[in-house]
Amino acid sequence: MPRKDPARKLIRLSRDLEQAILLVMKYIAYTTGAEPCQEEIAAVLKSYFTLDEVTNQLNYLRKKPPDRASPSSFSGFQRPTMRINMTAGSPTNSLARAGFFIQPIDDAIGAIRRHAQALLGSAPSDESIAISLRSSFILSELKNQIVHARNQLHRPD
Repeated sequence: MPRKDPARKLIRLSRDLEQAILLVMKYIAYTTGAEPCQEEIAAVLKSYFTLDEVTNQLNYLRKKPPDRASPSSFSGFQRPTMRINMTAGSPTNSLARAGFFIQPIDDAIGAIRRHAQALLGSAPSDESIAISLRSSFILSELKNQIVHARNQLHRPD
């Protein structure tokens, strides 16, 4: 009987977080030429630097006045759904594009939530975390961390 790895347990994230993680993957693939695997994303999301920077971004968002023009502020309108072509993309993240993520991604989101709660006094919502992950600064830093980690793997000793 095959052994089941708990890290390979698939979970579903909220729609906001799902879209944010997919954007992170797409951005990194576009800027580096190589799509990151979910394990790479989970590792950088759990790094102390990311925890600290996302918490700073969350703090900034809490102090910023609400944006009245955001799509979620309009009642009665449905958000457009995202259409995913699973055959056009890399097979690396076909499950993620279908909305299924590995447990370490969920654990990393939980680490962000706990870190922010410890520093800010209350846990951020999925929507707030997603908005933070979509910020250009955070996207760039996640990409830089993945590039650094990849370079460390390929560096001859």
